[in-house]
Amino acid sequence: MIDFLFFGKAKEERKQLHAIAHFLAKRVHYGRDVLPEKLLERLAQARELCAEALRITTPAPRRTEILLQLEKSYADLLRTERHHGRKENAEVALVAIVLALGVRAYILQPFKIPTHSMRPTLLGILNQPESENPPSWPIRIFHLVVEGKSYHQAIAPKDGQIVSVREGRLLGWVPWTTTEIVSDHWKQTLISSLPEAREGGLRVRSGDRVKAGDVLANFSSATGDHLFVNKFIYHFRKPTRAETFVFTTERIDGIESGLRLRGIEGSQYYIKRCVALGGDTLQVQPPELWINGSPATDPACQLVASKRDGYPGYTFGQTYLTNPNDTYRVPGRDYWAMGDNSPNSYDSRGWGAVPAANLVGRGAVVYWPFTKRWGWIH
Repeated sequence: MIDFLFFGKAKEERKQLHAIAHFLAKRVHYGRDVLPEKLLERLAQARELCAEALRITTPAPRRTEILLQLEKSYADLLRTERHHGRKENAEVALVAIVLALGVRAYILQPFKIPTHSMRPTLLGILNQPESENPPSWPIRIFHLVVEGKSYHQAIAPKDGQIVSVREGRLLGWVPWTTTEIVSDHWKQTLISSLPEAREGGLRVRSGDRVKAGDVLANFSSATGDHLFVNKFIYHFRKPTRAETFVFTTERIDGIESGLRLRGIEGSQYYIKRCVALGGDTLQVQPPELWINGSPATDPACQLVASKRDGYPGYTFGQTYLTNPNDTYRVPGRDYWAMGDNSPNSYDSRGWGAVPAANLVGRGAVVYWPFTKRWGWIH
């Protein structure tokens, strides 16, 4: 029994000494260039004692003596361990944040598709009415995690008159926009903005009378595709025909003047397909896009023109390419951007070419939701 206790004590002492030696080594390694010379000398002395204590030939009494000496004579060096650990963790966290910001600024940046101008290649936020009741909660959670799809339903609990339909905050303070349907006797809340709820089929308005059991809203919301944009690639090459690219609206007056009319200041990010380069001459011969006198040969453009698998074909524009005889020559360093959902895309046909200075990066990969569009963007 005594031998067992003795062995356990020796094992615990060696464990303590290993921890002290490791900590002292880190202090020397991280502070060699900034610590005072006297402090470095004391650290070296403490490390020598640890090395002696950890030798196999060192007797157990001597090991215990060294451990006591370290705790007595070098306690001030060891007391900083907790503070040093916090500092080290903070440094690691800071480096991680800097690296993440660097990756986001110069290599990969996440974006969310808000509209359907690139449908069906990429989908934006979609709110649509549902005829059936929402599924069970396990299925709803699965749809939300995998497909980014959520369900919203509001049923009048009793007769009443609608007092207001307004936007609010979740629980009154959480910064999550909700739609509140308030009657003279009750209130229903949808975790959705009012425009999304209206798009999904919400029709009740202030003053409407409803009966108990009336379905006020029943719709689903699918989040827009979330993707990474490769911001690094355009440092080494220019965009090529038919690739999906992201650009800012800065200095594109046809876009920013419209934004200002809606009370939106500053530029935004747009994602389209770069269908033509500087020097190309364009025409639209529905459902085809013609480049330099013949139909576009790039597979992505041919797919849009095919009018298959949800692709609608190319259509005339609002300002440019307004008829079969209308042509446009892209300026030398600019690019022509068009959405794959041509009839419902506000693109270069409305506001002209994209300046090279506006380029952000190439659409690289859809990372969520996990639908058939997940993966590399073509």
